[in-house]
Amino acid sequence: MTKYKLIPLLLIITLGLSAQESSQFIHKHLMRADASVVAGTMYMHNLSNVYLNGNLEYYLDNTISIRGDANYLLGSSGTTEDLMHLKDNISVMLGLAYHFKTNNHLDPYFIFQPGVAYVSSYSSISLAPSSDKDLNTRNYKGSLSPLSSFGFGANYYFQRFAHLFVEGRYVHGRHLSQAPSPIFLNELRITFGLGFNMFVMKEKKRPV
Repeated sequence: MTKYKLIPLLLIITLGLSAQESSQFIHKHLMRADASVVAGTMYMHNLSNVYLNGNLEYYLDNTISIRGDANYLLGSSGTTEDLMHLKDNISVMLGLAYHFKTNNHLDPYFIFQPGVAYVSSYSSISLAPSSDKDLNTRNYKGSLSPLSSFGFGANYYFQRFAHLFVEGRYVHGRHLSQAPSPIFLNELRITFGLGFNMFVMKEKKRPV
């Protein structure tokens, strides 16, 4: 499964290396946005998650941009050793990205974003070890938990109004809950897809 996740990244790198343009497509005042499905793995637990992500990014100049992300948990599978399950995980993040200069339309970057998540969980205890039907489920009240995240990604601006993207990131956090065994929110996430871009301001041409 891992090798298939690398296909989008290899595709973007190949497109970037084969590009013949002499300068980057991105520049100051560019705004880009996308929505995608994110696959996540909480490696400290046996939990696999799927999120809907939306983000908006504004380039302050050719190398620095500010970006906001919102993530909504669509589904979670698996359980922790203490039989805890993830019910809700809705997060917002805001931070900066540093874009590495290239000589084509490939836009590799490093991103750092602090944030906050609304998380709730529940536990399931089997009343009869030999049966999966008799389960005692206990829900725990949701709470806000601080997050920090960083990652690497790449955009490929193949035309003026659209781009391809791929990103992998690490999310760090702990569920601040009254549950007896709160879930660690440490997670590896990966996503890729198609995004859109626009120019909110035009660059002023300097006189020669």
